[in-house]
Amino acid sequence: MHLERGEIGRLPCLAAGSGRPLLYLSGLMPQAGVDGLGPVAWACIGPLARHRRVLFVNRRRGLPPGTTMAGLAAEHAEAIAAAFGGPVDVLGVSTGGSLAQQLAADHPQAVRRLVLVSSGCRLGPEARALQRRVVGRLRRGADRRALAVLAASVVPPALQVPAALAGWLAGPAVARAFGGFDDLAATLEAEDGFDLAACPRPIRAPTLIVAGDRDADYPRAVLEETARLIPGSRLLLRPRRGHATALFGPAFTRAVVGFLDEPDAGGAQARSTSQTSTAGSPA
Repeated sequence: MHLERGEIGRLPCLAAGSGRPLLYLSGLMPQAGVDGLGPVAWACIGPLARHRRVLFVNRRRGLPPGTTMAGLAAEHAEAIAAAFGGPVDVLGVSTGGSLAQQLAADHPQAVRRLVLVSSGCRLGPEARALQRRVVGRLRRGADRRALAVLAASVVPPALQVPAALAGWLAGPAVARAFGGFDDLAATLEAEDGFDLAACPRPIRAPTLIVAGDRDADYPRAVLEETARLIPGSRLLLRPRRGHATALFGPAFTRAVVGFLDEPDAGGAQARSTSQTSTAGSPA
């Protein structure tokens, strides 16, 4: 298998595999588009692409000021309609999970089944405060400080200092390569305003929520609230996994593929209560 570059509507993507499509909405990236994201995309979608046609999507360039999750969701719904002509399975990671929730709530005709990974109904309080600091620094032009904070936030505690140093050192070069960070700031501001509880309609698509039980960005209380807000959803907490590590390993792939392959009739959508479990080994 190899990665193929393309677009879905206005959205750049990298695709691999064959079969029923799975739209993979990536976690937060410092850059817009998919240039240079081949290794990251492959690490994320490679195992899933053995079972599905997986399309790794990152935000587009040129997001206008005041961009909202609702606006981004509308763009994605239009892209799905144009590319597929009907609903598709959607997997959203972290920030991509916030977008996936908005998409499923506002545009139910676009989403067949929904998988949320390391994502919840809203950011936890610590993560929200951190992202606001990052946005403030980006808007003031303090790119190095912003990237240092952001880099440290996505790795385990033992790696936070070297990650912050790498973000600090790479700041100017990354800014030049990506043409600045206005799109990143706009995305962070959109996520800051997202709250599933405020959406006018609940999510009706069958939904699986997968997260690490040590996720600092989405504490367990937030994840459990997310499961309550989505009728019939399932919450799978992976032991000894954090925000960035919940989506790797054979157990993750088996859980996601098994859920997506369930028949629609009598599936998760028909259940009226959420199921919460802590399951599996940290494979």
